[in-house]
Amino acid sequence: MEIQCECGEVKMELAQFPKNSPGRLVCYCDDCQVFLHSLGRSDLLDIAGGTEVVPVYPAEAKIISGTEFLRCTRLSSNGTYRWWSSCCKTPLGNTHPKRPWLGIMHRAYNVKDPKFLEKTFGPVRSRIRGDFARGTPPDGTSPQIGFKDFLVVFPFMLKGILLGKKKNSPFVREDGSPIMEPNVLHSDEVSGIRQELGFK
Repeated sequence: MEIQCECGEVKMELAQFPKNSPGRLVCYCDDCQVFLHSLGRSDLLDIAGGTEVVPVYPAEAKIISGTEFLRCTRLSSNGTYRWWSSCCKTPLGNTHPKRPWLGIMHRAYNVKDPKFLEKTFGPVRSRIRGDFARGTPPDGTSPQIGFKDFLVVFPFMLKGILLGKKKNSPFVREDGSPIMEPNVLHSDEVSGIRQELGFK
């Protein structure tokens, strides 16, 4: 399975896809919204401010071209690593150094076929952090993270831990450091975006 940024400069290859993915997940949290606004890509949020990701294991992803266009942003010094392409500002995915998680943004999957994820996985399986949604989120959205949301992701995470799927990530060097120094957004910039969005 090959995915890419909008202009095609950055391409990745996914092994065992869609076998090992839990499917389509949507997060309405404030951090996800702030990140896309900082990137100038709020157009990729859904009508209620949701960010859709389809996770895979880091060990099953490989960058095949465009590494020079990769950039990494963190909203704070201990925040999530958020990867995007400088060539066309496509958000690509988020990673957690200690977890078998590479949450790839929906846009990387559906550049060539807007209906790819729906045809592959069907409807969204989990919607979380509706307490930060813009207006009224879709029915079934959990205000925070509900038990049903936990059940969707837990088998994926447990299997990843047991099989060591966080290793060999294309975004991490052998010593565990990211392949490039993340840009940590200044607190004033983050606060400004949060105020614009109406968050405290």
